[in-house]
Amino acid sequence: MARLFRPARIEYDILTAHPHSAEATDASPYWTTAAVDAVAPNPLSGLDLLREYALGVVPRLQDFAEHFSPVGQSRSPALLYDAYLRVRSMIRDKDGNALAKVHATGWVLLPGEFEPEVSRGIIGLVNFGLPMILRSVDRGEYETALASLMKARSIINTALQEVLNIAVSAPEPPSRDKLAAALHVAPADLDDWYNGRHS
Repeated sequence: MARLFRPARIEYDILTAHPHSAEATDASPYWTTAAVDAVAPNPLSGLDLLREYALGVVPRLQDFAEHFSPVGQSRSPALLYDAYLRVRSMIRDKDGNALAKVHATGWVLLPGEFEPEVSRGIIGLVNFGLPMILRSVDRGEYETALASLMKARSIINTALQEVLNIAVSAPEPPSRDKLAAALHVAPADLDDWYNGRHS
């Protein structure tokens, strides 16, 4: 039986500077909700219908991007694309759970799908980052190795948060106790992981 999704609101988010510079990382952009549309919570049966619904939001999101970031009279493709990269929509149900993430470029992320930026970060870490850390240590370049390890730690922390968020939004999410045990933390500490405030 197909999973039912019931969109109830569409949030329009803007990419902004992180309010706490100490928490800002390249791997975790900070988004601020600038507008919200309430929508009729009609049930969508399955991911295909949800994807179709999310793609229907793209033109509205593009209009929002162009209004928020004026691109001048030329409306060049490069300026438009830059404006589109700075906004997104989050489609949520009545309980605030994310059903889809939509970018004005036409890219849609559905429940259970991994963020492309996180995937690229992990692949780059495995194929390039970790070998370079070992090479730096072999050369005695310890400061370089430590700086690279801190970047790797940021990527891993972002990936942990991503997997946790996917897990809790699954049709049959694991219990808080099981998730906490996997992270080696107390169940009461999971909220910090949901919000990316882990150390």
